[in-house]
Amino acid sequence: MTIPAADALFPTVRLLTVISATAAVLLVLWTVVKLGGIVDEAVYRGVVLGLMAATGSHILGTFFGAYLSASPADAGKPARSLMAAYLGSTTVRFLATPALALSLYFLLPQKPAPLLLGAATGHLLIMVADVAALLRFVQGSARSSAPNA
Repeated sequence: MTIPAADALFPTVRLLTVISATAAVLLVLWTVVKLGGIVDEAVYRGVVLGLMAATGSHILGTFFGAYLSASPADAGKPARSLMAAYLGSTTVRFLATPALALSLYFLLPQKPAPLLLGAATGHLLIMVADVAALLRFVQGSARSSAPNA
């Protein structure tokens, strides 16, 4: 009995692509806001560092979900379900975002409000995009496994 590739059980590549694209769009939007003269350099830097914390936590969570979805064939354990892997992935994301933001706050002295704004906004918008990508993956998997009539 062989176990399918990890991406077949958990959409790792798709989620990493969505995370990267969403973070890039948010970075471009904040850069346009800064170039428009709406915010100063300190606020912009704090928001970008918060966005980096959110993006990093989502990447860590995605890799953790991929790890959870793959089970070794020799251990005789059944493969975990997609939703269990995504729940584990989301737990890592929720714990890692504030931890990374706090680490960046102490590592690079920042105003706390812009850092919090960037981390919270980034986390929320990346999570929404992630859920949409996962929903499309599940719907595509259900259609491909449905019997043809």
